[in-house]
Amino acid sequence: MGVMHDGEYRIMAEVEAEHWWYRGLRDLIARLLAVHGYTARSELRVLDAGCGTGENLRMLGGLLQTAYLGGFDPSPTALDYARGKAPGADVYPSDVCDPVFHADRYDLVISCDVLYLTGFDAAREGMRQIVERMEPGGLVMINLPAYQWLFSRHDVAVGTRQRFTARQVGRFLESVGLKVDLLTYRLCALFPAVVLARLPSMLIAPRAGEVRSDLASTNPWTGRCLTRILSWENRLILRGVRFPWGSSVFAVARRIGPSD
Repeated sequence: MGVMHDGEYRIMAEVEAEHWWYRGLRDLIARLLAVHGYTARSELRVLDAGCGTGENLRMLGGLLQTAYLGGFDPSPTALDYARGKAPGADVYPSDVCDPVFHADRYDLVISCDVLYLTGFDAAREGMRQIVERMEPGGLVMINLPAYQWLFSRHDVAVGTRQRFTARQVGRFLESVGLKVDLLTYRLCALFPAVVLARLPSMLIAPRAGEVRSDLASTNPWTGRCLTRILSWENRLILRGVRFPWGSSVFAVARRIGPSD
């Protein structure tokens, strides 16, 4: 499993509430939860598999009526931050390769930028166990970094083991017992800028002491513009647009039920 440096967790905890990239992802998740009726339901059992520093847990706790809201992560540093951000959630140490469960069944599982640390082969059995705990028709939402050729200094800093194509993500989800309902790339409009920004560290390995991620506070005006671009992309995704490229892959899949 790849390992994210503790310093990156500190940066993540500081910026993820307002950073345009995280806001865009949470906006997409929130829109999809509404479309699928989750915001109108009660007594939901929700798991964040790889909760990181907890901003997604905080969002889920504010958006959904839950009987159980839990999240696990293998990093003690991340868990400390997550407990502070989501004090009402059950936050505990575990990982997707060998998951520990604190609820019998789940209606919703999210896993945002987690499986890139393990690769699919190492996480397959653990994900099967998670799916087995889901109610028939329950949803999994997953986000992952796209394209192995885009591997850069940022990936070294955050412990990336593998980046993925949409086809790889779809096949993996099907292999663990899920039916894919939505599969698309994200950050399509910004993709050329992402490639250009990362090109130097894609071509030349960073020197010792230069390994740091792309996470940083953004100029407020720039951040608002980028957030609006992602909001526009998110609205298109909800209308059925599937982007052919982007720096992330996003999928919604559901536990196969008797009628599938």
